[in-house]
Amino acid sequence: MTDLVRPPLDFMVIREDWCRYDLSDNAILKVKVILTRVYKQQGQLYSDFQPIYVILTNERGIPDSNIKSLQELQSSIVRDVHFTTIIQDWNEYVVDDDTNIRIQPIVTKVVKTSKFDPKGFPVYLCDIQGNMSTDPPAS
Repeated sequence: MTDLVRPPLDFMVIREDWCRYDLSDNAILKVKVILTRVYKQQGQLYSDFQPIYVILTNERGIPDSNIKSLQELQSSIVRDVHFTTIIQDWNEYVVDDDTNIRIQPIVTKVVKTSKFDPKGFPVYLCDIQGNMSTDPPAS
């Protein structure tokens, strides 16, 4: 018989706000890092998260509904886009075992491609990491 590993722990969202960055091309980058899974392995707490982002801009091009590979997008980069932080806050969660988890997005790079999405908005690529801290439950 195979040993069963406890399934991922459930968690509640306490706070999950958008972080905002001014881009050097007059657009706004909004970023959110979403906690997707929490689990324990050999007594150690682990988690997975997914960054999402959206670019707010008035710029429009010719709409393109073709699905583009990451390789195609990377080969169509036209420039690095500098950014300034407007709001960079923490998202907060509470796990079933009363552990508090905080995750903050860290934007490391923003680039603009020559491509446009199906609605005609320019396509950007963003490198986003997560800075996580945990507070164990009070004993």
